[in-house]
Parts: sequence; C-alpha cells; structure tokens
Amino acid sequence: MVDRLRHLLRRHGGNRRSLWLLLATLLSSWNAYVLWLADLYPSFQVLNLFLWFGCVIALEDRLPELWPRPSRASAACGALLVLLLLWRGSWILNQQDRFGYLILPGAVLALALLNRPWRQLGLFAQPLLIALLMPVLSRLVVFSDLLSSITAVLTWVLLTALGTAPVIQGVDIALGSGAVTVSGACSGVDQLAISLAVAIIFLMVFPLQRWTHRLLALLVAVLAAVAVNMVRITLLALLVMLPDQSGKAAFDFFHESMGSLIFSLAAVWIFGWFYTLLVDREIAQRQRLSEEVV
Repeated sequence: MVDRLRHLLRRHGGNRRSLWLLLATLLSSWNAYVLWLADLYPSFQVLNLFLWFGCVIALEDRLPELWPRPSRASAACGALLVLLLLWRGSWILNQQDRFGYLILPGAVLALALLNRPWRQLGLFAQPLLIALLMPVLSRLVVFSDLLSSITAVLTWVLLTALGTAPVIQGVDIALGSGAVTVSGACSGVDQLAISLAVAIIFLMVFPLQRWTHRLLALLVAVLAAVAVNMVRITLLALLVMLPDQSGKAAFDFFHESMGSLIFSLAAVWIFGWFYTLLVDREIAQRQRLSEEVV
C-alpha cells in the first residue's frame, strides 16, 4: 500500500493537471464542509453539491484540454481569489450571510484563472454559468408568496379529492382539529431551485435540438417541483389531523429540510425520466431522417 502511494505521488506529483484537479477536489470539499459547519439549510447544501457535479460533467469530456497554462496575471488573480475565499468563507455563520452564495462561483472562477489566461476562459464558460446558478436561483425566493398561494389551493383540491373536508383561508388549510400554513420553506421554493438547477445543467451538457423540447423540459421541471411539494403539504395536513399527535414525529421529519429533500429528489427523478424520453425521441427522429436520406 505504501509503495503504491509512493508510485502515485511520483507519477502525479509533477503533473500540473493532477495538481489542478486535486485543488479542485479540495476546494469543492472545503465548500461543502463550510456550508455544513455553518448549519445552512440542507436544501441549500444539496443545491451546492448538484451544481458542483454539474461543473464536473460539463468538463468531463474536455479533460485532455485541462493542462494548466495560466498567464502570470491570471495565476496571481486565481491564487488571490482562493485565499480570499478561504479567509472569508471561514466566517460564514448562518443562512443570512450572502457570501455563501458566492463561494461556488468564486471557486470555479479561481480554478479557471489557475488553468487558463483571461482570453482563454471560454473553456470554462459552461462551468462558470452553472456556478452562477447559485446566486441566481436564490432569487426565486421573491416568488415564495405566489408559490404558497398556488400550493395551498392545489393541496386543498387534493385533500378534497381524497374525501376529507379541508377549509382554506389564504395559505392556511384547516383539516379536522389541525391546520397547516403554506409559507416559507413550505412554499416549494427549495424544490423549485433544485429542479431548475438540474434542468439547466442537463440543457447545457446534454442539449436538446428542438426549442419546443427545451421549453417543455423547463416546464416539466417547474411542474414536477410544484406537484411533489403539493403532495408533501397534503401529507403534512393528513398527519396533523391524526389523534393524540400520533403523527408528530413523521410531521417533524417531512416538515424539516431533511425530510423535504426526499421530495426534491423525487422532482429531480421525474424531470430526469422525462428528459430521457425527450432525448430518446430526438435520437429516434434523427435516425429516421438519416435512413430516409440513404
């Protein structure tokens, strides 16, 4: 084991690309650790991991091109940016610190500068755009009230269809002796951000040819997020009406972010399944056209 480790160190120790990839791994791991240490929302941490993964798959096929050739100026700027991220990132204490949204874009930009001079940063165009989704998608919170109203109405419809007698007043839904309020994290903003992030990554890395398919993919990402959150709120409403608070443990789990991640992943799965259908359909269409030409 020791001999193998020495062999790997001799083989990769002088390899600039291996060192650059090691730095990328350390930065992404540090980013995830800092967000976890600051006890940021689990949904925020999962979104961060999804975006890092998106950056990886965006560069996966371009590994031979990633041999670092930075200019002195870009290397100096990249190194200074890494030091700034390490220093400022260590001071993140809670969700209100907006610097948490900038770590991922800053880290990707630093890695790009340490790999290429300014004029050749086009190689990292996709990873940089994916990284910028972190601060951009955080602005979805402005739609929180709208999503809360839509989710409350849809939940009332589903509960009525299940044979219960819910009473809705604004974003409050009363059911039996219990009630739920659809606001804040219950609005589905977290599920929507994760679902849209995956959709945009797919559209960048595995692009669809037809504009109608691209728009349809984004629409399904939104609808999947809203639908799974409707199911989640319906489940919470049914749990609060159980006698003697027997559903409290399950309610607390699915109400908190850790439990809601199950529904976020369900939305991602629905979108991924639908996107695969679109890709297969376009491939089949191209094959038919090529056969007709022949």
